[in-house]
Amino acid sequence: MKSFYISPASITPLRWVKWVAIGFVFWIGFLILSPFPHYLPPDFDYGFLSNKADYFYRSGYFIGFYLHIAGAPIGLFVGGLQMSRTLRMQYPRVHRIAGGVYVIVVLFAAAPGGFIMAMKAFGGWSSTLCFGLLAAATWWSTFIGWRVGRRFDFLRHRNWMLRSYVLLLSAVVLRLGHLALQTLGLAPELTYQLAAWISWVIPLIVLEFALGIDSLAAQRRRERSS
Repeated sequence: MKSFYISPASITPLRWVKWVAIGFVFWIGFLILSPFPHYLPPDFDYGFLSNKADYFYRSGYFIGFYLHIAGAPIGLFVGGLQMSRTLRMQYPRVHRIAGGVYVIVVLFAAAPGGFIMAMKAFGGWSSTLCFGLLAAATWWSTFIGWRVGRRFDFLRHRNWMLRSYVLLLSAVVLRLGHLALQTLGLAPELTYQLAAWISWVIPLIVLEFALGIDSLAAQRRRERSS
């Protein structure tokens, strides 16, 4: 029977950073989930829903809202588990099942729900464009990642699913960025618009830079071995 035990000697600084980061994401995810009692039924005098009573039902916003808050937390949790090399290498069947769950909740709940919610986003057309593009990019990267995985193209599968998860993590970065930007004393609408764009554009640029470095290093290793 396989064991999840990991030798302390095998825990590199990079692995420590990765697991601390994942733990931090789970903690933020817990904070995101904490208002759920105010969402079922919707409490229009509390937090996020406080200015949405007029259109929550008649515009269909509630469909996107409940799809998103049901799918995104599951995606964040399952996606975090998928970062485990131990899970991928020693328990590939668990990795595939968890990956299937991730794909389903993102393609059929989190991303479509986010797109619907984008139509009524605080901050006007800038926020609507931002969250609409984010939802579309999250859906597309997840779909492509799933498709190339089915073709056993595991390098491209990894890269596309990393893009998908980084985009999904925008929910976490948005909250942290919004808190940080509030200290600048800008107008509330501008603060939210900036936080919205920063929440996924900057992390995606950083990821693409890291993937480019990784690809270049792999190419050099192949050249040295040939």
